[in-house]
Amino acid sequence: MPDRLSMLCRVLVLTAMAALAGCQTLGVHRGPATPPLLEPGSSGLSVQLNQRMTLQMDGRKHHMMVVASFTPEQTRMTGFTLTGQRLMDIVHEGDDIRRWQSDKVKREIPARWLLSQLQLAYWPAEVLQAAYTGPWVFAQGDRQRSLRLEDELLVMVKYAADFDGPGAGSELTITHHRMALEMTIETLKIKDVTAGSGPDSNHEAGQ
Repeated sequence: MPDRLSMLCRVLVLTAMAALAGCQTLGVHRGPATPPLLEPGSSGLSVQLNQRMTLQMDGRKHHMMVVASFTPEQTRMTGFTLTGQRLMDIVHEGDDIRRWQSDKVKREIPARWLLSQLQLAYWPAEVLQAAYTGPWVFAQGDRQRSLRLEDELLVMVKYAADFDGPGAGSELTITHHRMALEMTIETLKIKDVTAGSGPDSNHEAGQ
């Protein structure tokens, strides 16, 4: 497994594990349970996004290409290295979450955690407001969103000044305060997948 791929996967998995369950080796107190995960159709979206994801932690940056699709039937997230090697497929349909990951990825990828980050960033504020009830506290501000567990600020989402929903050229940053980690997501291309023109079936999870 190439060093860059190994490092990216290790950072991604360790971050999620520490954020959700705590990780004494990183000096992090035990974290909260996963935030509520909403039905795919609750987003009101029917789009496929080609994106560049950058993880910044401990002064280092790690890059991954992502194809994310939001439709009334499902949410899908497929991750690739910059050279095009497929790392993972995550599919969320109803209450079912299916995950596929490359055999080169030795740790289990936190599918539910990654899906919750996409929802926090892209779902309509009023939908999230209704779903995040005590002890979760969701707030929508001027080009930003926050998620607290009671009084503790856990996640902050900040949108670029010209952000107007998911669209080509849009950019947002998700900051995990407990982990001192930033995840920047830049949308490079967007495709409307309404009227049966769904995402590429060649990227089915598990294939």
